[in-house]
Amino acid sequence: MRDYEARRLKNCSQSPTVALNAKGIEMKEQGIDVLSFAAGEPDFDTPEIIKQAAFEAIRNNQTHYTSAAGLVTLRRRIALKLREENGIAVDESCIIVTPGAKLALFQALMAFLEEGDECLVPTPAYPSYQAIIRMAGATYVPVPLKIEDGFRLTGQMLEEKATERTKMLIICNPCNPTGHVLSREEVEDIAAFAREREILVISDEIYEKLIYDGRKHYSLGAIPEIADRVITLNGFSKSVAMTGWRIGYSAAHPALTKVMMKLQTNTVNCTASFVQVASIAAFDCAEETEAMRLSYLERRDLICDGLNAIPGVFCPRSEGAFYAFFKIDYRDMTAEQLADYILEKAGILVVPGTGFGEGGEKCIRLSFAADKTQLKTAVERLRKIFA
Repeated sequence: MRDYEARRLKNCSQSPTVALNAKGIEMKEQGIDVLSFAAGEPDFDTPEIIKQAAFEAIRNNQTHYTSAAGLVTLRRRIALKLREENGIAVDESCIIVTPGAKLALFQALMAFLEEGDECLVPTPAYPSYQAIIRMAGATYVPVPLKIEDGFRLTGQMLEEKATERTKMLIICNPCNPTGHVLSREEVEDIAAFAREREILVISDEIYEKLIYDGRKHYSLGAIPEIADRVITLNGFSKSVAMTGWRIGYSAAHPALTKVMMKLQTNTVNCTASFVQVASIAAFDCAEETEAMRLSYLERRDLICDGLNAIPGVFCPRSEGAFYAFFKIDYRDMTAEQLADYILEKAGILVVPGTGFGEGGEKCIRLSFAADKTQLKTAVERLRKIFA
């Protein structure tokens, strides 16, 4: 058959996490005993108040188009949240509600990157960053971080990778896959770099509600000197377990939002109306979110303590999100070899660290958004094959 694939996709691959999660589902359907920790998905149900709001919206025939940017009531509530909780000075004109935060990411990258531009990404990082940057025709520039340093990012690291073609920087805070939460000093370093270079910054804050050990979340969009060049991404999938509802949002200066709206209006048009209505109720779910966070904290301790007790395993204690990102020194295996070995010998599906870029060598990402019985079983199986 003739090769019909567009050139913009030639250097892109399917998301490794999505592919591995699909593999786990397929294996289970075939009756194979496998524990899958590949997906970044809460194992909680969506809170009842949100589901009831969706049922009521459908019964009231709120099933038609909304304005392309999203319901004004929802956008105003998002803007209020960002002002009060994050210190980001926005109103509803700065908000675009999207079918999932990943689409908000896609719009931000496609709207402002083009051939010749460079985009810095601290790695290990969410794989879709690299894929979409390349789709936009721009150059993906990794800024490798070290597990031994707690994945700490400095302004000097960014400067060493920057050139006159650097147009954008992507930050994930808390980080998928490492679980690192940016300190105040790191945020100030990033802001100083962005201000000096006059670049755009995408701040992916989808895991902001899942932070541990008394750490504080700092939003780059709250820093006045760079606020007009920060695009904040967030949503409801992780904080209130709404992954399948597909709803996220971007918040940016009106001039940037206007450009991204060209993509919104010419692609999805709008996010499902009843999903938007239901999402307003998510702002009344603080108790449910906190219960999830505390549960993840218990599981983090269980998995990190268990892994660190295995010879040759180094597992930093995750500061946020729900991932254990750990290094294994075993028979000089690569990350891919380790993941294959773990699946073959222990029946556990995990993601090799190199699937997230440089800095993931000999590392594995394991989602601890799973019940404690499965996590305990996983630790025991890993102990057997590595000890």
